[in-house]
Amino acid sequence: MRVGLDFSAGVAQPAGIGRYVRELARELADLLGRDLVLWYGRTPSHPAGTPPPTATPRALPLSETDLMRLWYRFRFPLPVDLVTGAVDLVHGPNFLVPPARVPRLVTIHDLSFLLVPELGHPRLVRFLSNTVPRMLREVGAVITVSEAVRDDLLRLYRIAPNRVFAIPHGVSSRFSPVPEDERRAVLASFGLRDPYVIAVGTIEPRKGYPVLIRAIELAAIQLPDLQLVVVGSTGWLAEPIEAALLEAERRGRLVRFRSIGDRTLATLYSGAAAFVTASYHEGFNLPLLEAMACAAPVIATDLPAHREVAGDAALFVPVDAPHELAEAILSVLMNGSLRERLSRTARERAQLFTWRRSAERHVEVYRQFARSS
Repeated sequence: MRVGLDFSAGVAQPAGIGRYVRELARELADLLGRDLVLWYGRTPSHPAGTPPPTATPRALPLSETDLMRLWYRFRFPLPVDLVTGAVDLVHGPNFLVPPARVPRLVTIHDLSFLLVPELGHPRLVRFLSNTVPRMLREVGAVITVSEAVRDDLLRLYRIAPNRVFAIPHGVSSRFSPVPEDERRAVLASFGLRDPYVIAVGTIEPRKGYPVLIRAIELAAIQLPDLQLVVVGSTGWLAEPIEAALLEAERRGRLVRFRSIGDRTLATLYSGAAAFVTASYHEGFNLPLLEAMACAAPVIATDLPAHREVAGDAALFVPVDAPHELAEAILSVLMNGSLRERLSRTARERAQLFTWRRSAERHVEVYRQFARSS
């Protein structure tokens, strides 16, 4: 079986879907070798990643933006398998998949553009609202990143359940508890003090950063030295959020990182008193799983995807509730036995999620799909 996979996000996006595509491609290349064909647009000057050496790369002369316009805005019917060469199916891992003369499948990461459209960029909301239904009609199978997204998809679109497969993400072995001596040296170099909590994700309205900042201020009434570490690049509709982050940074309450390596991120997770997410909506939340793998206690908004990933390894709080979030932060930081239980359970649960298992389940769907077409 020869599979064509869109690797564009793996080249262009440092985090989020880009990480999913890189990790999935790495494991698929181990399973399929040269029978995995990775196509992507013209490589940017600072690529976020490169195709694994055991796969077959197909770099296209157009940029990712040009390909998006060609295939999805102008609907130019150029089959991608003319570029990839002969394949048995093609997989679009980022909401979209181009025309092809072979079976196609697509990954849907969340339906935030329908469920919380007010928190997304209007142009992207319009694009996905118009394009995703067409993708769902045209493809033979759909992969979702969680059962929560699968449930949303079946509830909001008329699609046969036997065409939709929930396959969760994995967590890289790069994310594991960092030894204390190494951790202390790195944290000291950043001027971090104990205790701190960490939040990771693009700076955009869906992530709930203003709620988190308010919760930190409330918790700091009892823990004056409390700091918030935020790791994330600037996203859409971010100006007021960035202003709030900057003000907290000026007061010494926040330390901000826009882009860091995985080892540094694992160190920050490992040293944190808790990982906290105040998101309004998630399809999976990969940073939450990475933090769990580093044995960080987790505090998360009570979302179906968060419960699916964290299970009993987290404290859950209502969405948009800074006082409840502050109380949860204080509970974890001031109760050593609770913190220890959450830390231990988090690491144990994270071991259930591996990229190899995720890739193997993708291959199962590929084989089923290719045989039935």
